[in-house]
Amino acid sequence: MPDEPTELAVGESFVTSEEGDDLRVETTRSEEHLFTTTYRDAETGTLRLALQVDITTGSAAIDPRSYDADFWTLVVEGLPRPDLDLQSALASVEEPGIEVDTDRRELHVQSDDA
Repeated sequence: MPDEPTELAVGESFVTSEEGDDLRVETTRSEEHLFTTTYRDAETGTLRLALQVDITTGSAAIDPRSYDADFWTLVVEGLPRPDLDLQSALASVEEPGIEVDTDRRELHVQSDDA
């Protein structure tokens, strides 16, 4: 995941996806140390995922209401886990780190210290 640009003012956004991508990826500085990145279907605008990153701790959190299980494949510690829901995947890893692979439509959950 690219480094979050700390020069954005609270409330400002920028789009990191390219024209023609399947997903429109937009990052907003929602609070002083919080950035929210949304992943939306580029054609329909349907929200597929919202990820919040705290730049002081590096921790990431997903709004579970935003997670589109039909769109993403969960990959836990390197293994595809279609049998798990998001809550179970996050609970199965101690101090989970989250990485989004938009090209493969994968949500990677792995130990943050790995």
